[in-house]
Amino acid sequence: MTADTPTRIMESAKELVSENARVEGVTLSLESVAKRAGLTKPGLMYYFPNKEALMVGLVDFAAEHWHELLVAQAGAGPAELSPFERHRAYVEVATTEDVSRADYWIFSDALYHPVLAGPWQAWLGPWFSLEDAPAAARGALAAARFCADGAWMSEASGVMRVDDLAPVRAHALELIAVAERGGVR
Repeated sequence: MTADTPTRIMESAKELVSENARVEGVTLSLESVAKRAGLTKPGLMYYFPNKEALMVGLVDFAAEHWHELLVAQAGAGPAELSPFERHRAYVEVATTEDVSRADYWIFSDALYHPVLAGPWQAWLGPWFSLEDAPAAARGALAAARFCADGAWMSEASGVMRVDDLAPVRAHALELIAVAERGGVR
């Protein structure tokens, strides 16, 4: 089964990012991605006319993948779930899925290029929304998410990894359970 060309381009860009030994050493160019995808630079530029378009496409590709992982974990989209179910799904995914150094680089690049934050916010913002959560539960839900964020970033970056994420996951899930019961922790 052959991927459509834009998907092949995104997969190729993600492969190039994944192959770098250090996240801070990653540099993508239109030429390198075109070559990896088996295209000419003008062929790639038909779909992504410049580097910014390529990068926004790559961020959208990665964020959509995370959204799909969350839907698979939760069994529904964020609009159909309670804030507790959404946060529980994120904790499970971020602490059990194969963490990706490429996704971490793609995510962290938004810090330096604000236009890249848009796709992350569009795909994952509904999962993290606290608007429909009881006020007393919001702090615990945010803390659970931050536990999962830290676990994902530690594992993906390789900085201060832990031997076992199960206790981190259990603690984050307990924060959600306490919040759901109406308790404050």
